[in-house]
Amino acid sequence: MNFLFVLSSPPDQPPVNEFWKEAEFSLLQGNDVSAYFLHEGASALLDPRVPNLVSRGLRIFACPRAAERFAPKHSTSAVLGGPGLLAELLERSSICRSFNSS
Repeated sequence: MNFLFVLSSPPDQPPVNEFWKEAEFSLLQGNDVSAYFLHEGASALLDPRVPNLVSRGLRIFACPRAAERFAPKHSTSAVLGGPGLLAELLERSSICRSFNSS
């Protein structure tokens, strides 16, 4: 299956922990997993778990403005793109899950 996880929560919110757990579990299950970081979720580009998950197959995408604002010093090799890219990722995904603060 092709999963897309969209993260828009700041790092100190409960949905972020759920995002990392689900990304890890989905990769362990052998699924194709992509993550799109939007708004404050782009701060996840600075998270030390990213390189490990990327090496295991997680594909990282992010909003360019969000990456610039919330993770300007990130070194993660993310594909940056706005709404058009997000729309394409959504179209190609079997399952999409959003992790955001209420």
